Amino acid sequence: MTDLRWDLNHTCFMDIAGLHLLFAPTPPGHPYRRITVTGLRPQPLRLLRLAAETNPATFPLDRLLCGASKPSGGGECRRLGNS
Repeated sequence: MTDLRWDLNHTCFMDIAGLHLLFAPTPPGHPYRRITVTGLRPQPLRLLRLAAETNPATFPLDRLLCGASKPSGGGECRRLGNS
């Protein structure tokens, strides 16, 4: 599997376990995985922004939220503005 899209539309709360799932490194010897997220609600988005502000090298949100291409089948790419 090289593309994984998480639809978090029904996720009201996320903690560190969610960060581990979203930012898990690709295992050695496996192809690069492109991970994108759609349907972020306020609390998970706030957690992701806080993680990126704390350690942007470990939590690169631009790659996660607005990766290589727009997700297909609905859902929009979320930008990291102050909205």
